[in-house]
Amino acid sequence: MSEAQGFAHPEFLVETDWLAAHLGDPNLIVLDGTVHLIPDPKITYTVKSGREDFEKGHIPGAQFVDLQEDLSAPHPKLRFMLPSAEAFAAAMGRFGVGEKSRVILYRRRRRNGRPASGGCCATTALTTPRC
Repeated sequence: MSEAQGFAHPEFLVETDWLAAHLGDPNLIVLDGTVHLIPDPKITYTVKSGREDFEKGHIPGAQFVDLQEDLSAPHPKLRFMLPSAEAFAAAMGRFGVGEKSRVILYRRRRRNGRPASGGCCATTALTTPRC
């Protein structure tokens, strides 16, 4: 079964070979957006940043983006709320994203309930569409 099956726009996915060939592109911004949702019966789940995993290893040149802190609108009860366009643009600007940027967002997959360790293991990589 293809990794792209089930995605509404598989044309926005990139293969690791493509990524490896383009890592030197000055317009390429690679973001590790790993976040762990740990089951918690009292509040459904607890959010744990994937920064610790990022510090252990990541795609060369990647930056860590905390989806909860960097890319979500604050809300008193709900998590991962969509920020305004202005807030999102400002956050992306802090990561060096501009009009000519191609952004790759990836996450690390958990294995046996634990984050993957060792080298980089991007399991989902999304790129910005080109119009």
